Amino acid sequence: MSDNEKKDIEARSGQMVGGLIVLGIGLLFLLVNMDILPPLHDTWPMFMIIVGVALIGGALFRKKKRSEIEQ
Repeated sequence: MSDNEKKDIEARSGQMVGGLIVLGIGLLFLLVNMDILPPLHDTWPMFMIIVGVALIGGALFRKKKRSEIEQ
């Protein structure tokens, strides 16, 4: 795989992550407005933990994927 192909894949995955973040935030506000979730001032620490775990998991996944590509 060439360097350009690797950069294209990384750029597309970055766009995907950005889109998923915006979608997740929109879904969160929708669920709060529909009274399915409690107000954000009560639950924001939980969302911070979820985002942190997702970021760590994504970093570990990318690291594993890169080592597989380089072999």
